[in-house]
Amino acid sequence: MRNFTRWQERRSTTPVTLLGPIFNSIAAFLEREQAKGSDTRIWIIVIGLFYTGLVGAIDVSNAKGLSLEVFYLLGGAFVGWAAGGRAATLVAVASGILMCWSDSLSVARSSGPWAMCWNGLMRFTVFGATGWLAAWAGSLTRKLERTAHDRAGSLRSEVEDHKETTVRLREALELFRQATENISEVFWVSDPAKRRFAYVSKGFERVWGRPRQELYEAPDKWLEAVHSEDRERVTQATYSKLIAGDYDEEYRVVRPDSSVSWVHDRAFPLRNEKAEVYRIVGITEDITERKRAAQLLEAQCQVGTALSLTSDLKVGLQRLLEIATKLEGIDCGGVYLVETGSGALNLEAHLGLSADFVELISRYEADGAETSAMMKGGLRYIVGGSASDKREGGWKGERLRALTSVPLEHNGAVLGALNLGSRGYYEIPPQTRVVIETIAAQAAGAIVRIRAEESLRESEAHLRKLVTERFRLEAEILEISDREKARIGHDIHDGLCQQLVGAAFDANSLQQTLKSQGRPESAAARTIYSLLDEAITESRRVSRGLYPVRLETEGLASALQELASTTSERFKVRCTFEACAEGPDCGSTAATHLYRIAQEAVNNALKHSGAKNIRIDFTKSEDSIDLQIKDDGKGIKEGAPRGCGMGLHIMDYRARSIGGSLRIHGDGAGTTVSCQMPKTAE
Repeated sequence: MRNFTRWQERRSTTPVTLLGPIFNSIAAFLEREQAKGSDTRIWIIVIGLFYTGLVGAIDVSNAKGLSLEVFYLLGGAFVGWAAGGRAATLVAVASGILMCWSDSLSVARSSGPWAMCWNGLMRFTVFGATGWLAAWAGSLTRKLERTAHDRAGSLRSEVEDHKETTVRLREALELFRQATENISEVFWVSDPAKRRFAYVSKGFERVWGRPRQELYEAPDKWLEAVHSEDRERVTQATYSKLIAGDYDEEYRVVRPDSSVSWVHDRAFPLRNEKAEVYRIVGITEDITERKRAAQLLEAQCQVGTALSLTSDLKVGLQRLLEIATKLEGIDCGGVYLVETGSGALNLEAHLGLSADFVELISRYEADGAETSAMMKGGLRYIVGGSASDKREGGWKGERLRALTSVPLEHNGAVLGALNLGSRGYYEIPPQTRVVIETIAAQAAGAIVRIRAEESLRESEAHLRKLVTERFRLEAEILEISDREKARIGHDIHDGLCQQLVGAAFDANSLQQTLKSQGRPESAAARTIYSLLDEAITESRRVSRGLYPVRLETEGLASALQELASTTSERFKVRCTFEACAEGPDCGSTAATHLYRIAQEAVNNALKHSGAKNIRIDFTKSEDSIDLQIKDDGKGIKEGAPRGCGMGLHIMDYRARSIGGSLRIHGDGAGTTVSCQMPKTAE
């Protein structure tokens, strides 16, 4: 029905004919029937048969000789076009029948019935074939129209999608442009060799300090701006890591104004359907502030570590300058310290300065302008210093463009000054100033600490000298004491004892003479002789106590045995001596000290503890020689001060002088004095 309507519409564009209203009425009727859901092909067949009947009626009633075959043919073609081949065949049969009827009524009956049948058959064949051709053409036309309609709809949809995609792409490109133009990072797109840039964001101008148009015209401009110390590494990474996707580098960029910035450059390869890298996309981030902060923090840590690990002031100050000159904008410096007494400033350490300049600024007197300025405290940052002005010996020469002088203060006292200069910068960067002030505070604290340590070392050395001198004097006193005891013992033995022996012989002779004469005074003479004999015995005991002869002739064990025997005999107490079978051996000096310790311990037991039994043990182990004196007296009080008596002090000193140790333990069962001497001290 739609095909008929379109055909009718096309026909309506032609000049108006008598058939126009008829076609319009037919089209309107068919549309109404189609809207009702009726099969329009039946109505087309009815209309075709009606049309054929109308043409047949005209043909039958027509004057003789008038041919209407074309009209029959048009009816069949119309029905075939609109309703198909079968409907066209039906109309063709009707047309053939009507034409045969018309021929039978015509004058030309002389042709006979066979001629009429043949003509009818031919007409039916032609009308049917025409109808089928029209049906086939109509079917092809409808298919073509459907295809064209579907394709047109598809094209319209594609056009709409293309328009929408174009709008979205334009919006995406605008968003991309806004994003890349406003971010601080540099976004770039290049070929795999980074020899041609397809896009570079505006951040390039902020980071490199150059117009990005230069990069389109000369792609190597970015590499030329890389710091000379980093350029070779970055070049190698560009050619070896870009394609692999491992390109991730940090390097420095030198701007046209000679300032340096740090960047973090990363790249990512893009591959096509053949897995071939056809484009590189990268992003470069300005990390100057982060790098500066890390370097400054590292410098502070290095200064703190360097100053805390050294006790040499000059070494610490030199290390301080080595770290400070690595800061941005600093390439030389010196450290001044106030001279005690005079108040002058002396250059204690310097770095990056010429010898002539160092000689010029090595000392500032207390009344000098530089000294006055530094001693007042406060920070000084001098901008744009003259390259040749050396007046007043100040830090205005050495081709310095900028200078900072930071006082080294501790608890309000100025210890000196840290001077740092720059030949490349007209002003010390603000970030560097913060670090300089921090390390100056660190240096001031370190100077105080190192000076305190030096003072402490000097005090320790002096104290050590005093202690050594004291030990030497004590040793000399003991040596003198031992010599004097030996001398007195010799004098008593060789002098007093001999005189007493002579007096005893005289008293004995007198007693014998008086007895022979029968005189009563002989008893008194006998008493005098006995007293003299006791005096001789006591003198010999005293002599042996002052100078134990057996200590030198027979050794320490024999001397201790004699000490025990003498004590038992003289003081009427039980004093025993025990030694190991082999008997420990030690040098004469150690033997003398050990004997005196035992002698003093026995005397203390007799004088202070009221002991009845005293035991002296002299043994040795694998690594020591042990002397122990134990009594059963009342015992020394636990915790009694070691220096409460001269005897205990001398005993302790004697033990330490031979590398040993003295231990005194007392309880209710008595007192034990132990001296342990390592064998290595013999």
